[in-house]
Amino acid sequence: MSDTIVIDEALSEPAGARFSWGLAIAGGVAATAVTFFLLTLGAGFGLLLVNPVTNEGPSLPVFLTLGAIYFLTAQAFGFAVGGHLVGRLMGPVIESDREENVRAGAHGLVAWAVAVLATLTMVALTSLSAGNTAATTAALYGAASKDEADRDGMNAYFVDKLFRPTAAAPAATPAPDGTGLGPVPAGAPMSVAGAEADREEAGRILGAGFMNGIAIPQDDRPRLIELTARHAGITEGAAVTRIDTLQAETQAKAKQAADAARKAASYASLWIALSLLFGAIVAMMSAVYARFEKDGFPIARRTIVTA
Repeated sequence: MSDTIVIDEALSEPAGARFSWGLAIAGGVAATAVTFFLLTLGAGFGLLLVNPVTNEGPSLPVFLTLGAIYFLTAQAFGFAVGGHLVGRLMGPVIESDREENVRAGAHGLVAWAVAVLATLTMVALTSLSAGNTAATTAALYGAASKDEADRDGMNAYFVDKLFRPTAAAPAATPAPDGTGLGPVPAGAPMSVAGAEADREEAGRILGAGFMNGIAIPQDDRPRLIELTARHAGITEGAAVTRIDTLQAETQAKAKQAADAARKAASYASLWIALSLLFGAIVAMMSAVYARFEKDGFPIARRTIVTA
């Protein structure tokens, strides 16, 4: 009696076909689509929880925290789908278990990178399109940009604050003949056109100061002091105090806003980096786990026939 061992031909792939870019791109596209769908769905339900008319709904910190958690979950689920798809569609290759895990993890990692690049491309194109549309619409209707409108509004407010008359001595009174403004406390006559010109000049001085780090230029300080004293009906010393107080308050608020923006940007960057790292791990582990699930693709089939 003799034993005969019959070994079927092993399944193999041609050299250079161990990595499939097509599968990686397909997994990345699937991950991007699933993530986008879940984020859109979550945004819809999230907006239903907020009522801007009655101010009902979760507070802003709670809303942002829940949104960040949902974003992390949706992104992880999308990357898991993409990685699992890549792992299930990978073909068999004669290799050890460790090599197979490395190959599956590499496909999952590239699928994650494709999804991230696709998302960044969509965000960039959407932002560019929205910005061009807004600029074109504003130009067609002759509207100024939002930054210019905000800056002009702030300048007008600061001029009002500097020129605000004291309760004891109003800055200007209507002329008896109704032709314009009567004399200011200093005794200088002031017409309506002259008062408007002074306001515009003070606004330009403040605008130049804001462009220079919210500091009134030294060459323009005497003129701004003169305009403030004339229209507010106060002494030059009181005008100096009023200007210095306004400048100090504005600088403090600007520094506070800049610090808050810096912290918000730092937290957002760290959160995005951690979520992307978590997504990469999920995509790689999903691809590797999919290989363990896949049955029916043995590397080599061996049949023992006893005669």
